[in-house]
Amino acid sequence: MKLGIMPCLAMAAVAAAATVSTVAFGQVPSGPSTDAEILALMKTHCVMCHAAEPTHEAFAKAPAGVLLETIAQVVGNAAKIMTQVVVNRAMPLGNQTGMTDRDRDRIAAWVEGRNR
Repeated sequence: MKLGIMPCLAMAAVAAAATVSTVAFGQVPSGPSTDAEILALMKTHCVMCHAAEPTHEAFAKAPAGVLLETIAQVVGNAAKIMTQVVVNRAMPLGNQTGMTDRDRDRIAAWVEGRNR
């Protein structure tokens, strides 16, 4: 059976839309997040406030006593991170660091993976 150019283009458009919608609906596009990746996200988006010695000018000490400098600290605060970063999207404060939806999805996948 011979297909014309229009049906082929239509099929390609449907395939492309399916790929875009998978990412758009918050599904993590690649494998599980690693501890190293999560720690890098924490350093980029959280540690300026949530450190033993915060570098953010608004904080002399970590807000709510939450430290996120080591993977052990991140694991210990995973439930709070899930609530504040993923569910409520309240952190980073005012999203000053530009955390993306993909970053939030990676964090959610990592927390959920540790809870299995």
